[in-house]
Amino acid sequence: MNNEIRHTLHGFAETLVRLGIATEEQAAAGLTEAADIGMDLDEEFEDTEELTFLIGECGLGFQTPEKVSGDLKEGYADLLHDAAACSGGSVVVDDVELVTVEGEGDYLHFRRNGRSIWHHADHLSDSTRYMDWNVAFDSIADLVPSDGDPRSFHQLDEDSYDAWWLLLTPDQAEGLEEFGLPMPLAVGGRVRDGVPTAEPETLAWYMEDDRLRASEESRRCLDEWLAPMDTALGRWRTGLLPADFPFDYSPDSLSALERLVLDRFDGPAALETAAADEFLKGAVRYVGETALMLWPCRWTYRHSDDSMPFTNEPLIAANAPAGFSGGFSPDYALRTLVQERTSFGLLDRMAMVEESIEEYRRVLRARSR
Repeated sequence: MNNEIRHTLHGFAETLVRLGIATEEQAAAGLTEAADIGMDLDEEFEDTEELTFLIGECGLGFQTPEKVSGDLKEGYADLLHDAAACSGGSVVVDDVELVTVEGEGDYLHFRRNGRSIWHHADHLSDSTRYMDWNVAFDSIADLVPSDGDPRSFHQLDEDSYDAWWLLLTPDQAEGLEEFGLPMPLAVGGRVRDGVPTAEPETLAWYMEDDRLRASEESRRCLDEWLAPMDTALGRWRTGLLPADFPFDYSPDSLSALERLVLDRFDGPAALETAAADEFLKGAVRYVGETALMLWPCRWTYRHSDDSMPFTNEPLIAANAPAGFSGGFSPDYALRTLVQERTSFGLLDRMAMVEESIEEYRRVLRARSR
């Protein structure tokens, strides 16, 4: 650490200005407010976190409260509006709601630049004034600017309760760490701007929305998977299935497929040599296309250089907002079937698509009351 850095209010204000986080005017206003409440601007602070209140005095950033002062909806609305304001106008929040579904809890809804976002919140009781911190952090991440903006939100205090947050570039965050702030948490952007032009809640809308949010490589991989679908399934049907297989995308056909898969693969070890097995590839396609016939859902693809779980493979996603997260991996469902060797396992795993859609419908009904 630079020994010349002064852990004083004056030193903190100078650091904020030097890093381009605050203007001279904002820093001066913050120091004036601190002086007015009797703070010594040149007192050295051993605990640098005690200086972060100056962020608010300068009119910067926002705070995650330990307990909201009003009701929970107002608390979330204040947090979201304050976080969005950090973008300087590139992110706008409106239509903040907290929808309660009896027996299922609360669902936070808001729009970010016209895009609806949902999160299922877990609150301690009907009267509690404590936020769901997972929802709060996820919502903060939803408000990071996109379109090449390098900034992300950073928590300045060690404890999240009553912590101050700033929207910072990597260099600015590094500069505050060098000043001595803990900076324990950073949340990056994951919502791309742009709203689909298709009719809302249709398959076309969800597919367009996927493409707006997906990376170029994810879009390329999905297109590569979907283009030969009918031809690949046709070859699979005529070349690898018995003549009496009920190729009708029905639940009964899934039961027949389960028997074929279990006969072909006697355990997980058999799958290790099946990476290029055309039967397995065809089964993945058939399971996904059957889901499309049974429920409102679609194929998706998430490319990742880090090989995170359920990335770099075709997935099925429910036609519901991301906050309801219904979907499954046909490949994983088939491999789990081989491992567990349980009848009706495919349909059970696929049913989470239907469950997600029904959950979303229940929330919409509660919202309209």
